[in-house]
Amino acid sequence: MKRLQLESGSHIHFVGICGTAMGNVAIGLKKRGFTVTGSDKGVYPPMSEVLEGNGIRVLPFGLDNTRDPDFFVIGNAIPRGNVEVEEILNRRKAFCSLPEILRDVFVEGRRLVMITGTHGKTTTTALVYHILKENDLNPAVMMGGVPQGLKSGFEWSTKSELFVMEGDEYDTAFFDKTSKFLKFSPDILVINAIEFDHADIFDSVADIEKAFRFLLRRTPGNAKVLANGDDARALALKSDCYSKFASFGFGEKNPYRIVSVTYGDGRMKVELDMDGEHISLISGMPGKHNAMNIAGACSVCRELGVSATGLEQAIATFPGVRRRFEERAFNEVTGGRVIEDFAHHPTAVSATIRGAREIFPGKRIVAFFEPASNTMRRGELRSELLTALNMADIAFLLPVPQGRRELAQNMPEIPVGSLAERVVGLNKQNEIENVFRQQVCPGDVILILSNGTGQGSLEKAIDFVNGGKHE
Repeated sequence: MKRLQLESGSHIHFVGICGTAMGNVAIGLKKRGFTVTGSDKGVYPPMSEVLEGNGIRVLPFGLDNTRDPDFFVIGNAIPRGNVEVEEILNRRKAFCSLPEILRDVFVEGRRLVMITGTHGKTTTTALVYHILKENDLNPAVMMGGVPQGLKSGFEWSTKSELFVMEGDEYDTAFFDKTSKFLKFSPDILVINAIEFDHADIFDSVADIEKAFRFLLRRTPGNAKVLANGDDARALALKSDCYSKFASFGFGEKNPYRIVSVTYGDGRMKVELDMDGEHISLISGMPGKHNAMNIAGACSVCRELGVSATGLEQAIATFPGVRRRFEERAFNEVTGGRVIEDFAHHPTAVSATIRGAREIFPGKRIVAFFEPASNTMRRGELRSELLTALNMADIAFLLPVPQGRRELAQNMPEIPVGSLAERVVGLNKQNEIENVFRQQVCPGDVILILSNGTGQGSLEKAIDFVNGGKHE
């Protein structure tokens, strides 16, 4: 397999730089001494702010962007027909996909810890990185989100051979429709729960399982695979595994087992049995899904030699990840607060709402959901989504956003009006203001659930909670 050969200081241009992974790798290359530029459209926080904070300017797509760079990285959201892509191809300029440059520039020669699965990848990756760093193992990291306290989701390290990475099952690029994670051969592989997602790429959950089976074929025999033992699909992959295999979860057969999850003083307490050793952890992240993320991360770190005390101290100080149950506003007088979460799949939506109920017992939960992912835009899993949103006291389904990314086809609109017992579909963005005037109370816990812009709902929620307005 031919590897990329890039001279230090060369100019690399990212086409579609504002995807979280694209932006984080771009920042990593800049830190390594490369000249980095990027282009995109529909730019929004946090990645727009993260890139700006790291000195990378985001330009609109245009022919001028292709003249000076020595090399191009093309994101998987960018199709044929993009003006820069067509110029790159017509002029026979050198280019590659994101996972290729990540593999060849950063991962090659390192011990790779890769976190995969439909849900929990970013949080688990951030947890592993935090635990290892707090225990002086100092890994490099690449993840699809931005941990609190860091300027990006990429941190380079020359103090360790470890590289912790979020592995994505989504496709690589318009010229390579295989899963991104198939470019890597991990030394430690975590497989979280597997569900149907990415309806624009996969026809069924069986297709997603197939991608994971191919990943296991690339995983060395002397590697370690740690799977969600409570998920039938993840556990079934053991039959295709030639590596050492162990599992984590609530089930009694898991060597890394969650014994109990309780709450007190706004914190979650997780009791673990780590292959016979009892460990008690305190976390600010609520929900059984986060208990699973913690168990998965602790399993990895135990394999790497972190002690029980090291785990306990690190979990207690984990600051969280931006847009993962992130508190954006709190009013001490009314008790109202705003929580932002990246949830864009019915399972993640239900887990986030359930977690809010567990950590804020007795509070009224109001949810705003933006169908921004391709799966949600297509109306896939609609019944499951409405069931999940119906767990809130009242939920509002925002309009399908238009033009967030370049898409090969138009997505159908999700119907508006009363969609379930406690779910209301909104037709226009200005209806969001009416919702805050008429249906949200000062003491509510407001959840903004989106992997897109949120269409102004976050800003309106923060203003509402900070001002305590209610008409």
